[in-house]
Amino acid sequence: MKSKCDRFLIKTIPASVVWRCDNAKHAGPTLIAVLVVLISLAACENDFSPKTDFQRRIAVFAVLNPEAEMQVVRVAYSYDAKLGVPPEALTEREVESATVRVRRGGVVYTFRDTVFLATDGSRVRAWISRDLQPLHEHEYRLEVSIPDAGEVHSTVLAPSRMYVAAERVPADTGDGYMRVHPGVAMWKMRPEAFYYRVWVGVQVRENGRISERRAEVPLRSDPMSGQWMYTVPQREAEQRLEIKYVRMLADSLAGADTVVSRRVYVRGYVMDGNFYSYYKIVRGFDDPVSVRLDKPDISFIEGGLGVFGVLLPDSADYLYSRFVK
Repeated sequence: MKSKCDRFLIKTIPASVVWRCDNAKHAGPTLIAVLVVLISLAACENDFSPKTDFQRRIAVFAVLNPEAEMQVVRVAYSYDAKLGVPPEALTEREVESATVRVRRGGVVYTFRDTVFLATDGSRVRAWISRDLQPLHEHEYRLEVSIPDAGEVHSTVLAPSRMYVAAERVPADTGDGYMRVHPGVAMWKMRPEAFYYRVWVGVQVRENGRISERRAEVPLRSDPMSGQWMYTVPQREAEQRLEIKYVRMLADSLAGADTVVSRRVYVRGYVMDGNFYSYYKIVRGFDDPVSVRLDKPDISFIEGGLGVFGVLLPDSADYLYSRFVK
């Protein structure tokens, strides 16, 4: 039985499976019912596999981030594979030679081919630049060319700076909330998404020496597992965190030691639409406590597969007394 979906596999850090269904817009209850019947018949009478003919394509993954020591572009080939977990590659997936450039206005940054040693001992090839420092309100164009395989490209607009800010919102009962939000009212280039993280820092004196302890403020506790849940990228421009968690962490970090000072550190990130869409589709449902950056299962690369995005940070810090009275 031949599938309507063109299946392909790409390799960046781990392998991932990507499904693209050209007729997905026509899917509905009737089509789903027909598919269930067909799959049931195939399971009973024939071998069924949704795998179709393989077409090799260029796969690219890059997220510009000024916090990083270097800007990194991963390049690989999509590859044919036997169905399974993990899939067994049947065709070559490593790219050994490529020209990788990022353009910002009239400036061209050429990335250098580098091989890294991964934590598991394997060798990982990537293209890096130590000269490119991502800036707000600029357009970036990624161009990747591979001999005998063609060229792919993608363009991203870096949003304006957010000037992250936070204040306490009183409540009728309890400690109230911490409201974290952009400090600007008008945007030149508005971000498509926001990501906030907040830490409590406590300086203590131990044996005559001063040291600082930090812990991230959770969003809430999962009622089923009891585990702490933390903030994730979101479309909304502001985030609210409960002050009671700020107080709890400060008390826990201090312990029985002498407290020298307490501060609250706020980190805000603005994101472009490509990177946010990638995160939300690939990581938004099955892993709410982390952001994975290694599986471009959706494509924002013209002529190929993958994603090219931008993540720009902004910081602020405050006295603990601003939030806890």
